[in-house]
Amino acid sequence: MPRHSAILRVSRVVLLLCLLASLATAAPRSESETGRLHRAGLIVQTGDGAIITRCVSFVEQQISGLALLERSGLPFAAVDDERYGAFICGIAGVGCPAERCLCAYPPSYWQYWLREQSGWRVSPVGASGRVVRDGDVDGWIWLRDTDNPRFDERFNDPCAQEVALRVYLPLIR
Repeated sequence: MPRHSAILRVSRVVLLLCLLASLATAAPRSESETGRLHRAGLIVQTGDGAIITRCVSFVEQQISGLALLERSGLPFAAVDDERYGAFICGIAGVGCPAERCLCAYPPSYWQYWLREQSGWRVSPVGASGRVVRDGDVDGWIWLRDTDNPRFDERFNDPCAQEVALRVYLPLIR
């Protein structure tokens, strides 16, 4: 019997190696087939020192900055302008209701920022015109008349702390 047991163990190892080789050479699947989730970060500075961060998952290849804010779960108020798209009035209880969107303007309003490789910059487009892809990070700052707006360079990616890679391999006895 010991010889039969050794042959069985060797056969299992060979079978496992063949399986691993076939997985390594298999054609890559598209993201829609694998169900891969994309993620983008959102950082909100409310003007009173509070910082709110969210990591938002989505299955589409891209979403708008407005969809990122909607999917963050933060309450917000917006009005839609035919020429410029959505105008953000309030986020997380800071700002104005949609019915009186510019109640604090001037001097206060929500300013939209984007994180790029070189750092943070004010967005050249509104949230409804922004294309957000996997790994992007958007930010909002509630400006006041005394503010010199700047996103703190320490704010990186709220999704970075949530990333965990897990690999499961079958056990052979």
